[in-house]
Amino acid sequence: MRTLISAACALAAAGIAASAAASPIDFHGYFRSGSGSSDQGGKELCFRLPGSAVWFRLGNECDTYGSLTFASELGKVDGTTFRAQFTTAYGTQQLANWEQTTPSFREAFVEAQDIGAAMGIAGLKGATLWAGKRFYKNPDIHMLDYAYWEPAQSPGWGLDNVDVGIGKLSYAYLRAGQADWSSSKSVGQYQPGIVDGGARAATSHDLRLQDVAVNPGGKLTVGVNLVVKDNRDDAALADGGQTGKNGFGLTAAHTQDNVFGLGGFNTVIAQYTKDATALKGFAIVASNDSRKEWMLADQWVIEPQGSPLTASMTAGLRQSEVNGSKTRDIWVGARPQYHINNVWSLMSEVGYQQVKPEGQDTRTLAKLTAGTQFSMGRSIWSRPAIRFYGTYAKWNDAAAAAGGVACTGRDCGTPVSTYANKRSGLGYGVQVEAWW
Repeated sequence: MRTLISAACALAAAGIAASAAASPIDFHGYFRSGSGSSDQGGKELCFRLPGSAVWFRLGNECDTYGSLTFASELGKVDGTTFRAQFTTAYGTQQLANWEQTTPSFREAFVEAQDIGAAMGIAGLKGATLWAGKRFYKNPDIHMLDYAYWEPAQSPGWGLDNVDVGIGKLSYAYLRAGQADWSSSKSVGQYQPGIVDGGARAATSHDLRLQDVAVNPGGKLTVGVNLVVKDNRDDAALADGGQTGKNGFGLTAAHTQDNVFGLGGFNTVIAQYTKDATALKGFAIVASNDSRKEWMLADQWVIEPQGSPLTASMTAGLRQSEVNGSKTRDIWVGARPQYHINNVWSLMSEVGYQQVKPEGQDTRTLAKLTAGTQFSMGRSIWSRPAIRFYGTYAKWNDAAAAAGGVACTGRDCGTPVSTYANKRSGLGYGVQVEAWW
């Protein structure tokens, strides 16, 4: 019996080894974690301007967050490569060693790379067909942790990188259902919940043309997002006729490499959306609001060759008008770093924000972070990075009256009441950030 068991185990191990050899796993991910306190004591804190869509993140994140991605090339048939990928994400409150968390299933998709090869269609040479749930073409302004164009907040399918001569054309079909985030659910239960049996949904069509060479070193991306409501017959009865609207969005982004010979890149972004399309391009399911939003923003990263100085900068203006009520959001900031050697650097980040809701006083927040970090290289993108920082923030009465500025915990969802009667605060701590 022992011989049989040993033989079975050996065969199983050989099978696993053979499978692994045939389909190697590509493992990559992201995480951040830290610890600290404030001038008032207690847990580490962060600063957010109420009503703003963005925040300056250096020395201003109060959670442990991580995403783990596993991918594998499954095989190749007639020149077409099949690949699978899935990603889970986790977040905790940074309170203890054991912190229970419900994982979020962010990605689960398969793609067929160079679908034109196996089909014998020259027009699809190099194009990729995919289906499932995924991050999809979600460029961001990194120092704000703001992905400005991420329509794939729901599963779908798409055809990417079709060469049309002047650039690469991509299309994605994404289906979102109305979600219930209001219910309080324990760990292990589904979140968000389905509303009224999934009676209300919307289809988002994402069409974009990328890599259009418009000038030396510069490329343009343009796109449109169309949201079409799609409800069952019982939706009108279940919600008193409030079945939602259609919507559309337009985005243009121009990226210029090596501006003024300083290395890096500069990206200028312009967006406009209407009704049930969010500014980021995804569907706002079952929304009956009359909505208009637009944004102008810039992200500039400099990495001069042979220089110890690197930096990123951003500025933006965003306006939202919902049912006739306007809110304007303005920000400007910079993150310079001075690299003493290939590991040790000095860092800082300064940011200023304003939010002006119609009929209310302007809210302001200024934030300064300074510190030192130890990272794997002399780049603004060098990770992992171990940081020791101090963050000072100052805000006005209007910001304090809007619900408080100081907060802590996952997504900074817990207000810190100690600062309710204050107009400035100081936080300090250590943080590690890594990606691979």
